[in-house]
Amino acid sequence: MMSNAEAIEELLRLFTAWQADPSASFAHGLGKFKTAFQQLTAIRRWGPEDRIRETGLREQWQENLDVVGQSFSTVMVEVELWYRRDATQRATAQAHVEHVISGSGGRVLDRSQIGEISYHALLAELPIQQVLSLLADGAESIRLLTTDEVMFVNPFTPMNVAPPTTEPIRELRLPAGERTDGLPRVALLDGLPFNKHDALAGRLVVDDPDGLGENYPLASRHHGTAMASLIIHGDLSADGEPLDRPLYVRPIMRPHEFMARHEQIIPDRLLTDLLHRAVKRIVEGEAGRGPVAPSVRIINLSIGAQARALVRRMSPVGRLLDWLAHSYNLLFVVSAGNHLGPLTIPADAISNAESARSAAIRSAYDAALLRGILPPGDALNAVTIGATHSDGFGDIPIPDTVWDITHQNGPAHYSASGPGVDRSVKPDLHHVGGRALYVRPVAPPDEQETVAVELAPTAITGPGLQVAAPGRAGATNNTVFTVGTSNATALVAREASHLFDILEAGSGDPDDEPLPDPQYHPLLVRALLAHASSWGEWEARLRAELGLTNQQARRHLTALLGYGRLETDRLGTAATNRAVLVGGGLIARDQRHTYELPLPPSLRARAEWHRFTITLAYMVPTVGQLNRYRSAKVYFATPDMQLAGGDRIDAEHNSVRRGSLQHEIVQGTRTMVFGDDGTYPVHVECMDDAQRLGAGKTVRYALVVSVETAEQTSTTIHDEVRSRLRQQVRDRARGRVQS
Repeated sequence: MMSNAEAIEELLRLFTAWQADPSASFAHGLGKFKTAFQQLTAIRRWGPEDRIRETGLREQWQENLDVVGQSFSTVMVEVELWYRRDATQRATAQAHVEHVISGSGGRVLDRSQIGEISYHALLAELPIQQVLSLLADGAESIRLLTTDEVMFVNPFTPMNVAPPTTEPIRELRLPAGERTDGLPRVALLDGLPFNKHDALAGRLVVDDPDGLGENYPLASRHHGTAMASLIIHGDLSADGEPLDRPLYVRPIMRPHEFMARHEQIIPDRLLTDLLHRAVKRIVEGEAGRGPVAPSVRIINLSIGAQARALVRRMSPVGRLLDWLAHSYNLLFVVSAGNHLGPLTIPADAISNAESARSAAIRSAYDAALLRGILPPGDALNAVTIGATHSDGFGDIPIPDTVWDITHQNGPAHYSASGPGVDRSVKPDLHHVGGRALYVRPVAPPDEQETVAVELAPTAITGPGLQVAAPGRAGATNNTVFTVGTSNATALVAREASHLFDILEAGSGDPDDEPLPDPQYHPLLVRALLAHASSWGEWEARLRAELGLTNQQARRHLTALLGYGRLETDRLGTAATNRAVLVGGGLIARDQRHTYELPLPPSLRARAEWHRFTITLAYMVPTVGQLNRYRSAKVYFATPDMQLAGGDRIDAEHNSVRRGSLQHEIVQGTRTMVFGDDGTYPVHVECMDDAQRLGAGKTVRYALVVSVETAEQTSTTIHDEVRSRLRQQVRDRARGRVQS
């Protein structure tokens, strides 16, 4: 048996020999390597540059130096180690890396090992000399980056949230909230809310095992207060009904050490470890105590890792959410992330708001690589939310000093763009995030070709989403206006809770087939959210403004739009011209499950507009590999376009199968030809991906299928399909009795 080092040396020797003479003879049993070598251009050791190439470390350190010079004395990094299955080897590797860190003048602040996702990491503080050395002499000059036990070194920048405003804020007369009984369904992992606010009093279950509330001034409690307000009430400008359950809150932020009223994720803890412990405490308990909130099914994460946008590999915190969702059957609702920096547009585009709008759209699109998804928004088993430029504040006069340069209800410029890992669809969908205005720039000198367009402050006047806010002198009825993907995420979590209500209530009609078992509810809710989303008018508008050809448009717009804008009026409501079927199951490798959607007779032989929508969500099992990530994949086969009398629209078909949420729409006006008992088949299949799905192993999935037409075409589709399904139930029951 060879050691790892010896094996690497032997592999390098063989490759060098093969390069010199492809016909060279290898020792017995080694000839198979020749086939592998034919697929490679080079083999080399994992080196210093590999450890930082995709982490953004060099770029962030250079930016820090450019902005603040050498006034900072230390930097923080997340050091990911190669995960070793043997505990003794992990301990030895960790001890060596810690020795390297301390030998360079640094110190270790936190440690984490999570075997289920092959995660082994240290949070370390390094002296500024390490920054200067890297930038001047390269990665090889830092011993940490030449240490074999190290896989990646990531910059560590805890999410920092600024207060919406430091000015007196508006009052909203709300009746003091009555205490809400029952068990929480939604968990909020965020900042500590102002629990005595009129909008929140009696509606929160605060769990603070770290004692963060002991030193959390009221003036700093704005982000958690805002998110709790949105989950419970929605946009306060829209007068929504509050949730009828309490909201579980676990603070994972604290006041910023140096910036007054700012909040940040706990800065001396690894975020992956922090979330791991928080979720396990909810569903399993800790320190020998039972779970603190086992009724929770939805977890809202309106947070993000600011250090870097998504690159090719899944982030550690994204891997964690995928495992937690799969292991505990939870629905994570996660923000795509905000990019709040200025938009750079041509100077000649500022003559009017319309030309500035087109230029701003182009600017955001061209900078998509720098405006990518922020972890944990990359998680496949989570639903990731982008923001639309919309809110409930209504029309307002726009002063001459600011511009509204985003299309109403269109994707917000501040919202992160996709795609996700392996070009999967991310963000999954967009929802109301608040209208953002931009400061109108002054005309630049003639020689200046571009101008920067900055976000305008609107916290006091609006627009934006109106949310509860801590007031001065303990006022309990103050509000502000905010914008962001955090807002959209909280609103989607609220909608998800309503969908759980509907699924748990069932139909109550004995003639109807019962809804799927509660084990499928988190997946069904994820599927239903996507099912109610579409591009709508976005495609034609953006295709024209971005100058995209037909060939380019579908792929590029999928990365920007995901599955489109969530239409809440299509969630959990019946319509006479639409029939929606839901189902769920467990599927094994190489199996096929076929579902038959009864076709409504009123659509037969009619050349009228109609639409089929198919959405599949599944809990993807994952493996801790850098490139291939899904253990298995579940998908529905290509819809029968001929039978459907239409064509596929919206998201590009090569992208929709790359994640764990497949959503496709087929619509058209061609005549549908089918018999009296005609059905539309949907085939759900399962196959191996990164590894073989073992015997007896299954994957849980949920399926939503709908057929609809215009109201003027038919108002009986719902009843037609329901009647045929009820007949199927009676026929099956009769067959069981006879047998």
